[in-house]
Amino acid sequence: MSMTTMEFSIPTDIYEQAKDICASCGLTLEEACVKFLEATVACRDLPFPYTQQDIEEAKSLGVKMI
Repeated sequence: MSMTTMEFSIPTDIYEQAKDICASCGLTLEEACVKFLEATVACRDLPFPYTQQDIEEAKSLGVKMI
C-alpha cells in the first residue's frame, strides 16, 4: 500500500489535549488520526453525529494544510 504524508497546523492546546487523550488509550496521535480516517472511509461520512454549526466551528479553528 502506498502512503501519503499529511502536514498541517492546529492550535497547540488542541494538539496537546488530543495527544494526551490518545496516549491514555495507548495510541499515538498519528495512529488515532489513521483510525479516524479509516472510520470516515468506512462510514462514507464523519464517524460521529454533527451539525452544520459544528462544521462552521471546525472551519473557524484556523487549521491549515502546509
